[in-house]
Amino acid sequence: MMKTRRCTLFCLVALLAVATIKAFVPVPTARRPALAIDHSAPQQQFTPSSSRIPTTALQNFFSGLGGQKEEAPEPRLTVIDPDFRVAALFLAIGGALDTIPYIQLTLGPLVTALGVLFLVQTFRLRFIFDQSAFELVTVSSDEEGETLGRPGENIIVGGENRWATSSIFNYDFFPEGWIDGPVGPILVYFKEDQTPSSSWNEGPGKMANDPEKVAAGVARPGQVHFFPAVANAQQLREEFEKRGCKKI
Repeated sequence: MMKTRRCTLFCLVALLAVATIKAFVPVPTARRPALAIDHSAPQQQFTPSSSRIPTTALQNFFSGLGGQKEEAPEPRLTVIDPDFRVAALFLAIGGALDTIPYIQLTLGPLVTALGVLFLVQTFRLRFIFDQSAFELVTVSSDEEGETLGRPGENIIVGGENRWATSSIFNYDFFPEGWIDGPVGPILVYFKEDQTPSSSWNEGPGKMANDPEKVAAGVARPGQVHFFPAVANAQQLREEFEKRGCKKI
């Protein structure tokens, strides 16, 4: 009886090992265009995530007996998909206003111009997350794929359009509740405390850093950033959450 049990156990382990080996046979996949970094200007080096060797089912089983837990994977370089809905919305509204007398000479052209601007920015800009930062970059396309480059300094406070994710907080999307709707949000908002505090009250920051709101605990001082939602807002929210960006 003992020999029969040992033989049965040995057969089960052998079958599990064979199934595990077959499970990790690579499946051919279609090649996608390479995403390169433009080296014509000073670049921030993106460090790829550390490669991990897949463990077999047997290794997982025996490591579980020892009470060991696998570490959470490090965030990798993520390029947020472009979103053309904001540009389409403004172009549609602008086109309608351009047919109304008088308004077609004032508000109509302004809304249409914003739609054209958002369309150009959707093609031109990308928002990326690497292991430690959130960054705004430009994109250009060629036969080999897309190339990312630097867009220049921030137009309000200067410096790179790159912020450590550990410094980002109070991110949000406006109008509220539109992020999960068919139209999507129009604006993306966040605060960060990486920028020197001497610049926090420039632009819209003066209202967002109201001392009374800060004292009441309903606001946290920092540098305010707004940008049109020309990138997939749901992906942005997912990456902010994944990287532990706080909200109060």
